[in-house]
This record gives sequence, C-alpha cells and structure tokens, in this order.
Amino acid sequence: MPEVNYRYLPPMANDPNQNCHKEMPREIYPLTSDRLQDKGKGWISLFRPPNLFTIPGDPLVGALLAAMALNRTLAWNPVYVVIGAALAFYASGLLANDFFDRSVDARERPSRPIPSGAASPAAVRLVAIGLTAIGLILTLPAGRTALTAGILLALAVWFYNAAGKRIAWLSPFAMGICRGLSLLLGASVMGLQGIMAPSVLVAALFLTLFIALITLIARHEANPDDSRIPNWSRWGIPVILTVWLTVTLAPRWTHLTPLTIILTAMSLLWAIVWTAQLNPNAKPRVIQASVAGLIRGLLFTQAAICASCGGTGEGAALLLVFFFPVSGWLGKWFYGS
Repeated sequence: MPEVNYRYLPPMANDPNQNCHKEMPREIYPLTSDRLQDKGKGWISLFRPPNLFTIPGDPLVGALLAAMALNRTLAWNPVYVVIGAALAFYASGLLANDFFDRSVDARERPSRPIPSGAASPAAVRLVAIGLTAIGLILTLPAGRTALTAGILLALAVWFYNAAGKRIAWLSPFAMGICRGLSLLLGASVMGLQGIMAPSVLVAALFLTLFIALITLIARHEANPDDSRIPNWSRWGIPVILTVWLTVTLAPRWTHLTPLTIILTAMSLLWAIVWTAQLNPNAKPRVIQASVAGLIRGLLFTQAAICASCGGTGEGAALLLVFFFPVSGWLGKWFYGS
C-alpha cells in the first residue's frame, strides 16, 4: 500500500484543528491573481524599466554623429533596427545579471525576482539567450558592420555578467564598454567609416568612462558596511560630462541652437545635483537613488548631442527629453539599479 502524505489532505468538515490546514502546500495551490501579479511584476522588474529609456539614445547619438562626420544623409530604417537590437542586448544583459547574481541576491537582496521565486533561473536564462538572438537578427538588415558590432556587444554583455563583474578593477570598465559599444552600434549603420569617425570614437570613450564611474559607485549601494565611496566620485562625473560635451560641441559652437545649450546646461546641473549627495558616508539608499538619477540624467546628455547635429537630430532630442519624465514615473515602482 502506498504511503500517504497527510500534509496534502484537506481538513475534515468537523476537524477542530482545521485552522492548522489553512495554508495548503504550494504544489496544489492554483495560480491566484495575486501570485500572477507578483510574478508579472517580478519579471518586469528584471528589465529595470526606468533605465530602458536611456538605451535608444546610445545608437541615436552614434548614428547622428557618424552621419555628420561623413557629411551624409542618415537613412532611418537601419537606425530603427539597431535601436531595437541595442534594447534587446541590454535587456538580455539585465536578465543575465540576475541569473549570475542569484546566489548573491539570495543573501543581500532576497526580494529580487529569482530569490523570491517570482522568476525561475532556467526561465530567466532562456529569455536572456533568446533576447541576444533577437538582437543579432535585428542587426542583419543594417549590414555586415552592424552585425559585427552586434556580435561584439553581445559578447561584451555576456562576458561582463559571467566573469567580468567578479574582477574588481575590470568590472566598471566592462560595464562601460557595453554602453560604448551600444553607441558604436548606432554608428555602424554608416559602415566602418562611421564607427571610425573621431567624433564617434570620442563619444563612445566618454560614455564608457561615464558608465564605468557610475558602476564603481553602484557597487556600494547594497552593503551597508561597504558604503564609503571615493571622494573624487563627487566631481568625477560632472568633469567627465563637461569634457565630453565640450569636446563634442566645441567644433560647431557658432551653430549651436538654444535647445542644445539648454539641454547641455540641464545635463551638467542634473549631474551636479545628484553627485553632491555622494559623500563618503552616504547611506546605501542615497547611493541607489543617486545612481538611478545619474543614469536617467544621461537622457539630457544624449539629447544635447543629438540636438547639436541639427535637422532630425532636434526631433530625436525632443523624443529623448520626453522619455525623461516617463523614466522618472516608472522609477516610483521599479528600481533602476
């Protein structure tokens, strides 16, 4: 006779101890609407919705700078597909990040989707791989240069999550390189000449440094015992932005529009406001808020550079500015880091 597991039996109608059975095992629970909502919110939080809106600006900046450097008209259809590819690669990196960090999150951030049970590791890994494949497929219509750039970006994303982040000195640069390659992916729609344009390479370099410094700061946000961040981080980010925007905009300063000037000022002021809070004894929650704010402020920087390219670049700049309040609104419900 098979063994009976009495934990799975429902209570008798006249059982005086039936209150002990109110919590039935998960194995025989139906998926209630509350559980479905928790799983849905968990999956959405994996994608860090506030940060997703900063991704289209990378390839937009790269494409516009490349077209201006080569004095050629920009074809927008390839730009649209590489923007989609950049989003797919970034999203795959976010999922891979949680997959490879699941043991650390179980100790330090148990409310994250995988440790909390809202998403299974196998499903997260599968979706991450699928998004990488989608990103590569999307680069195909943009040409061989775009495909090559996409392959390099995909490799950089997976290297960072699987190994790079565990090397202390390399981790910030590995993360920054991913965003720099995202910008080069946009420039790739103009071919290899577009990628090699000095203005494009400069923008990719400073974007890499900007994200690397934010990543260096972000590593202190989870552990209250390790929250002393470097003093120079308070001025490092505004300095990087100032040099970046000066080098990028100076060659055409006589043709800068009021929109470009306003966006440039907003970019610098936003960075100063958030970095001012990053004193050596800043609490983890303050660091987390500052990191999220600095990443969102990248929209102003991207918009300023797009606007400086004139023509359709100003339209792209206004779109990025529109993304700013949307990203902030989503930040009320979902963390950006």
